[in-house]
Amino acid sequence: MQEKQGLDDQINETEMTDFKASVVAFEVQKNFANKFFSNKAVAKSLIDDTSGNLLDNLYKLLYVFTKNKKDSEKTTRNIIKIAIKIGMLQRGDKFSREEKANLVKIQKNLRTVAMTLISFYQVDHTYDRNFVIKYLTELETLLKNLISNHLTDKSVGRVEQIFGVVKTPEFLDSVYVPKKNSEMREIMGTVVSDLNCCLEAGIL
Repeated sequence: MQEKQGLDDQINETEMTDFKASVVAFEVQKNFANKFFSNKAVAKSLIDDTSGNLLDNLYKLLYVFTKNKKDSEKTTRNIIKIAIKIGMLQRGDKFSREEKANLVKIQKNLRTVAMTLISFYQVDHTYDRNFVIKYLTELETLLKNLISNHLTDKSVGRVEQIFGVVKTPEFLDSVYVPKKNSEMREIMGTVVSDLNCCLEAGIL
């Protein structure tokens, strides 16, 4: 029985660590560029090491939450796909003036969410679930409005799938409510460190 448990733990550990955001990002970017762009200016990678680390650890967080490799990969892949497509549309100068203003709003909202998630983790008894859900809901709406004129309904569905996981009370409580999920709490420490790096580097 102990041997089986040990083997299960090994399999889980492998499933949790064998996802690489940078590899997925390269595939997505290459496919999207081939379909929509001939300009070599879009060829430079849109996911740097700092963002890649954040996405890898977000995958681990999702994996511990869902206990499902396929679902965790799907959510993380969808984040990568949407981020890269928006980045390439921006780099290809495909957005109107109004859309560019909306993109600035999205970036500000994302920064606020990141700083809030960091603060709630680092300062005890500050977690406000409704505050996070409010900002995440606004972010979802802004993203869907931005991409709806440029990408397919499938991409809009990807945005809905992402937020259908990360803005749920169960997911947020598992990260922030003390002793609810110690493994997620531990991984969140790494995610917070990654978020800080992204903020310092001006990525968020």
